[in-house]
Amino acid sequence: MSSATKKPEGARPVSSAVRGVAAAFILSLVLTALAALLLQKQVIPVSAVRIVNPVIKSLSALAAGFFGTARTGSRRWLFGAAAAIVYIVVTTVVFGLLAGGIHIGSGNLADLAMCGFAGCVGGMLRSLRAE
Repeated sequence: MSSATKKPEGARPVSSAVRGVAAAFILSLVLTALAALLLQKQVIPVSAVRIVNPVIKSLSALAAGFFGTARTGSRRWLFGAAAAIVYIVVTTVVFGLLAGGIHIGSGNLADLAMCGFAGCVGGMLRSLRAE
């Protein structure tokens, strides 16, 4: 293996991605519970749910990209996007099962693209922090 393709010492992209997805899932649960509490207390109107849901998904995907690239070497943008895509797939399945069924449609594709982009940004932010 040449020195150009060597992974840095301690590089473990899969374990980092799992940690990133777990952190994003926990963040998603916390933000969803907070949004539900604010809805119950009527601090935010019910009509705001259409905006709150994508914001929660985007912030959580950004967290997946940021925390999921902690132990990766190069191409953090790619690993960040991958961690965010795994996050949105896991979240779609879990919340779908909690709601009583998983429905796949064009909204899921939009969520996938949005979260992939947010994870990519999270990985890039991690790259900036690492330097």
